[in-house]
Amino acid sequence: MNGGLVFNNPWILTCLIVIAPLALFDLFSPLRGRIRSRLPPPLRIKLFMSQFFSCLFLCFLLFAIAGLQWGTGQARSEYRRAVDVVIAVDVSKSMLVTDCNTESITRLKQGTLIAREAVSALPGMRFAAAVSRNRGIAAVPLTWDNGAVLAFLDSLDGSSLTGRGTNLESLLEAAERSFQPSSPSNRVILLVSDGEALSGSIKNALALCNRNNITVTPILTGSDEGGAVPGAQGPGGENIISRRDAAVMRMAALQTGGVFIDANGGDAAGVLISHLRSLAAETENPGSGETNMERWFVFLILAIMAYGASKMSLLNTRGRK
Repeated sequence: MNGGLVFNNPWILTCLIVIAPLALFDLFSPLRGRIRSRLPPPLRIKLFMSQFFSCLFLCFLLFAIAGLQWGTGQARSEYRRAVDVVIAVDVSKSMLVTDCNTESITRLKQGTLIAREAVSALPGMRFAAAVSRNRGIAAVPLTWDNGAVLAFLDSLDGSSLTGRGTNLESLLEAAERSFQPSSPSNRVILLVSDGEALSGSIKNALALCNRNNITVTPILTGSDEGGAVPGAQGPGGENIISRRDAAVMRMAALQTGGVFIDANGGDAAGVLISHLRSLAAETENPGSGETNMERWFVFLILAIMAYGASKMSLLNTRGRK
């Protein structure tokens, strides 16, 4: 900021194009001059002063309405609404498939890496975590300690916690129970999964989230081509191929107002972080720059004073004969 004159509503000043000529005409026109010359000198002076202050009143009022600013000061702090986020991680066997863009990275690792970036980038939010091993489990309660959530996500890198089946309904229900009903915050579930579900009805869980004003933002991992599930074989000894189900995950975002995140996207973590920040509305974000100072109230005061002077100047206009 350079501290120069700035107007919030500069178009208001166009009124001066009309007011200025009329005021000059009223003050200096020959007809008005002849009329004033026939008045007693005291009354002539009083009328001239009344007209002069009336013109000042209109000018000051226009400057006040136009929102004149000058000088610089510290920018105000912005306040955003708190956001509570539960990271719901599918830890079924299919999440150990390594069919992501990066070789040797499992679906589970791909999804948790994106979630980790969001947790690290948003220290002003509360996070929790839930997992599903055939049934949903609330693993980490809502906490401001992002380090605890990051440590838990790191512990999911492996097969020790993975289960055989996928129940996204139970997982979302466990995540929903992690929120505090008394909290006025925006509530978000980050659903990390490949979308494959062997049991449960995700539609029932999404209806529950809608009733409780919870947004589900799915992070879809894996590939459309799919890959072999480690340690899983069919009746004939053939490998079981698991493919991600994008339709289910898109439906989750659409029905709850969330944002669909494709983990294979180039900036999946950046999109997620931007989305979560956009939901904020109450967390303090201190202003760090400078801004022009509001000065319109100065001209409002001057306008009131000029209006009073225009009326005061007409007192005792009768004078003494």
